[in-house]
Amino acid sequence: MAERRSLTSAVTSSVPGVDPELVRSFVTQNGLAEKSSIASTKLQPGDESAEPSLQSTTTTSQSRPKTQTAKRKCRSVPVGLIPVTVRLRPEVAGALKRASLERELEGEQVFTQQDLVEQALEPWLKENGFLD
Repeated sequence: MAERRSLTSAVTSSVPGVDPELVRSFVTQNGLAEKSSIASTKLQPGDESAEPSLQSTTTTSQSRPKTQTAKRKCRSVPVGLIPVTVRLRPEVAGALKRASLERELEGEQVFTQQDLVEQALEPWLKENGFLD
């Protein structure tokens, strides 16, 4: 079994040239406002000791033209269902639950609360130009 060691000693030994006191303050969340992060203090943009993932993210984000970042703001179509939480008045929530249960007992195809809310919202969103 491997020897147990603290997070501070693990980071200090795996990343050369890191100030152990800076690592300790980061790990224990002491003095974060006064001290900057480990990567920004010790690693310079051309430093070979930096991890490749850190170098690639800084260089690609700086060298990327603004037109590509503007294109990223286009709408993307998410896959699957997105959880949304809303608060309803008790009488509306009760009516929704009752409608759902009654439709299930009657053997209706659309009976879940999610399906009922989606069916009710979709026409309104289309009518008001929020959904294509």
